[in-house]
Amino acid sequence: MKMNTQFTVAIHTMMLIMINPDRKMTSEMISESTGANPVLIRQIFGKLKTAGLLQISTGRGITKLAKAPDEINLWDVYTAVEGDHADELFTFHQNISKECRVGCSFKEILNPHVDKALRAMKDELSAVSLEQLLREWGAIK
Repeated sequence: MKMNTQFTVAIHTMMLIMINPDRKMTSEMISESTGANPVLIRQIFGKLKTAGLLQISTGRGITKLAKAPDEINLWDVYTAVEGDHADELFTFHQNISKECRVGCSFKEILNPHVDKALRAMKDELSAVSLEQLLREWGAIK
């Protein structure tokens, strides 16, 4: 399964903002660190701001977390940049034949397992705060 990089780039971005609280973090600077295009960084900034996770001030241009790091978990960030459409991680192929012995009940038998995996993902990401990531980063740097 392949996911896009917005989630990991958003986490990387927020980490940079946390460790540089008084520094103006431009999309170009974050782009250099993440390897992502500055346009993508600006899009992520917008999504995080809309979700109430970032404060972006004009003037000095300081970008800050809108909440304390222990109040933002990875699921918050995931849903901010990817949307709360985790059920779209696993999409069924279109035009499943109702005439096929497997196809006629394929979604019915697979859905409970996919739903369980998605709940586990949500639970795991919800249990990890940005504060925890900051502590883990501090321990290895």
